[in-house]
Amino acid sequence: MKLRKNINYNTRKIHRYLGVFIGIQFLFWTLGGLYFSWNNMDDVHGETLIKQEKKYFPFVDFSMVQKGIDSLDAKIAIDSVHSISIVEAFSKPLVQFSYFKNSQLRVQLIEAETGELRSAFSEEECLELATRQLKEPISIITSEFLEKHTTNAHHEYRNKPLPAYAFTLDHPTKTTIYVSTELGQITSVRNNNWRRFDFLWMLHTMDYSTRDHLTNWVLRIFSVLGLLTIFSGFYLFYITSPSIKKFRN
Repeated sequence: MKLRKNINYNTRKIHRYLGVFIGIQFLFWTLGGLYFSWNNMDDVHGETLIKQEKKYFPFVDFSMVQKGIDSLDAKIAIDSVHSISIVEAFSKPLVQFSYFKNSQLRVQLIEAETGELRSAFSEEECLELATRQLKEPISIITSEFLEKHTTNAHHEYRNKPLPAYAFTLDHPTKTTIYVSTELGQITSVRNNNWRRFDFLWMLHTMDYSTRDHLTNWVLRIFSVLGLLTIFSGFYLFYITSPSIKKFRN
């Protein structure tokens, strides 16, 4: 009898302290889940301001693409090919040729119509590319050049191709459009809705740097403590419920 009383007392004590400790994180998980499920993901991704047109080219002369690749290989000796993508820039087909050189992934732009190697996009070209993709004219209030290795794990443009230009729009959403100079494409659109989403996602995953490491030990520990809180609550219900007591007796 004394042992049972000690178990019941300790269970109540553990449940009470776990409830306080885990309750805050449970609140973050709940708030995040509500925000994620009730939000417009198109707005989070910035698609409400950007045209979502898909470009199709009736014919691409791959001999011209090969000509560009051969020209590049003659200059730098390519180790291996990673991928070849055809995209649209300024209403013309453009090839993104990704390859490895000295174990480093690099990208070379090739004019699909002529096979000419294309230099990285300039600031003026990136700006024109960004403004062309807007559904309606919006002024650009700031322009920032992001060099390689200049964004950390907390930056909103983390794990994205660099160098790139960041153009901030004169818009209530504080939208910033990121254009990669090597890819010649818009690679990210960030706004205040995305930034709130990103903050709550950080609290949800408990990965406070990259946001994407779901197997981190903080989340694992809190998940186990959450289970202990739930099971201790079930046990307290079991030992205090009058209906269950009658059934046991």
